[in-house]
Amino acid sequence: LGQRMRGDIAAALLHDPEVLYLDEPTIGLDVISKSKVRRFLKELNTERGTTVLLTTHDLTDIEQLCNRVMVIDHGRLMYDGSLEGL
Repeated sequence: LGQRMRGDIAAALLHDPEVLYLDEPTIGLDVISKSKVRRFLKELNTERGTTVLLTTHDLTDIEQLCNRVMVIDHGRLMYDGSLEGL
């Protein structure tokens, strides 16, 4: 993971939150670092039961991390459901 991303995630996890909010967690990272972040977030969700809410424009993030997708356009909810249904 990138140093900044490590620090941001560590700070966010300091109080063992039930919900973790992330804005573009893989933006600006190289392919290997993106993979590590995604793997970590999956483990955090499955092993600790932490709900992860994230915003992203990266379709690979969505495909690999999301069970539920919400598409918002100009403040309006356009879709709320599974990736397969999208």
